[in-house]
Amino acid sequence: MPSKRSEQGEVRAVGRGGDAVVETSRGIVLVPGALPGERVELLATGSKRGAARGRLIRVLRPSAGRREPACADAARCGGCPLMIASPELQREVKRSFLADACRGLPGVDETEIEWVDSPATLGYRRRARLAWHRDTIGYRQLHSKRITPIGECIVLVQPLREAWDALRAYLAHSLRGGGEIQLQLTNAERVVVDLRADDHQPPELFEACERLCELPLVAGVTLRTSGDGHAASWGETHVSIQAGASTLLEGPGSAFSQANDGVNEKLIEAVVRLAEPQGLRVLELHCGIGNFTVGLAAQASALVAVEQEPLAAEACQRNLKRLGRKARVTVGNANQPPKGRYDVVVLDPPRQGAKALFEGSAVLPGPKRLVYVSCDTATLARDLQLATAKGYRIDRLIGFDMFPQTAHLESLVRLVRA
Repeated sequence: MPSKRSEQGEVRAVGRGGDAVVETSRGIVLVPGALPGERVELLATGSKRGAARGRLIRVLRPSAGRREPACADAARCGGCPLMIASPELQREVKRSFLADACRGLPGVDETEIEWVDSPATLGYRRRARLAWHRDTIGYRQLHSKRITPIGECIVLVQPLREAWDALRAYLAHSLRGGGEIQLQLTNAERVVVDLRADDHQPPELFEACERLCELPLVAGVTLRTSGDGHAASWGETHVSIQAGASTLLEGPGSAFSQANDGVNEKLIEAVVRLAEPQGLRVLELHCGIGNFTVGLAAQASALVAVEQEPLAAEACQRNLKRLGRKARVTVGNANQPPKGRYDVVVLDPPRQGAKALFEGSAVLPGPKRLVYVSCDTATLARDLQLATAKGYRIDRLIGFDMFPQTAHLESLVRLVRA
């Protein structure tokens, strides 16, 4: 029997954030740790952003797809909410995110969702963002700013796991206040460390960073402190990133890169294939250091690539030159791209999506194809509504499991002029 304050409910689905959507007698409650089809007992804990939330007490009727998580810290950390599900159930949950984003739009009923699995489901992640408070280094807890120290994060590649241990040993006792740490794999299986402090730091931390950089594992360290005009750095802080089987890109450690090299290689191949850029005029938006640019430039008759971050744009241009490819790389707002006649637009916006582009750009409509890479199906859904209202229809849908064990999905959608 449920306890006096608890209630029971049926799990209708898993939401985009990884929480279960539980139907109870008092309405919908979002609860971490449950799976579709399960009956659960929960305790309501309040509401956040208009949604009722609860804590899982026990699973009364488990899903056939439920699995014991491979990580002992999975429930406490919250970063891998689908680690309790089988690979097949994880795929089903994530496919539903993409299906919901496209539901009812022109072309979707005739378009099957294709799927690309990750070659590895553990030990795949080549970058990670940690946080610290005082001497505690870890991940921020789910729906909280609290930091959870983790014994070992098994979704990280081995060099990043070893670097995390080194951070504890070399830096933890010198840290003050709070901040964030980014770990990123670079060539020769080494790690670049980037610290961003919310508070001024003592001289001991600078000395500790220098000692950390002397480890063979660590290629370079950057430390940015609150109020300082520049960063202190040690060693080599640029990174080399594998972008396909035979392409190595170089850029600043602060530049965006995909977290899963195996899936990124397949994503690059699919973007270029769906763009069909041979002999055409192509506009690429949010090009970064050239993840898709180098492949598009090899085939397009003309390529204009737009990137907001100057350092990333400069790195993109250098990568093109080193690989013998040509494109016009420009620094600017990708939602207001250079005017011109384009046959194809390729875009890979940040989580906020590209609402301003679809609402206000003079470039659209016009191109015969749009190839849209999305890391957030909520903003993707909004943008697809805007694109189809301008006369485009969906004709390809591919889900990429870039982040196994999590509720994140990388999506690729091609739209063609109707």
